[in-house]
Amino acid sequence: MTTTTPAPETTERKKRKRAAIIKFSLAGAALLGIGAAATSAAWTDQAWFQASATGATFELQGQNFATPATYVDADDASGTIVVPASSLANLVAGDSRTLTLKIKNSGSVGMTVTQANTWVSGTTNFTATPTVAVTGVPAGTFAAGAEATVTVTVTTPANWAVTNQGKAQDLQLTFTGTSL
Repeated sequence: MTTTTPAPETTERKKRKRAAIIKFSLAGAALLGIGAAATSAAWTDQAWFQASATGATFELQGQNFATPATYVDADDASGTIVVPASSLANLVAGDSRTLTLKIKNSGSVGMTVTQANTWVSGTTNFTATPTVAVTGVPAGTFAAGAEATVTVTVTTPANWAVTNQGKAQDLQLTFTGTSL
């Protein structure tokens, strides 16, 4: 059996080749490491904002007829502000009565206000209801905290039928605030 040993020149060449490959690999790894280090050294900065949000308050109130008068919530029939009965008592033909009502925007935002009125049916209704005219309802924006004086005029016709004697009926006035 014959064994051959490579010439020392061939072994030396392989060692040098292997050493060069290792050096280039290490150099490449070093470059990648430097690139990664340069990327991770980037500066960052932020700008943060925060805002508190709150819901508005929304309340249309009417002034009661107590002494002293105060503004109160009258949001439905159970909280109705009752006008003194004497204001529209003993109506006759050709009569005209004026009521002064006050409303207030007790909320924190503006609103628009509309008004409606109706004669509520009872047990002894008028055969012909008096006319109702309302003035002073705020037009446009009713600002937060603002007050308004509303005038309501109730008028019976000059020829109001005699059949209305002893009859009674309730006048319901409704003011509605709508947010803007």
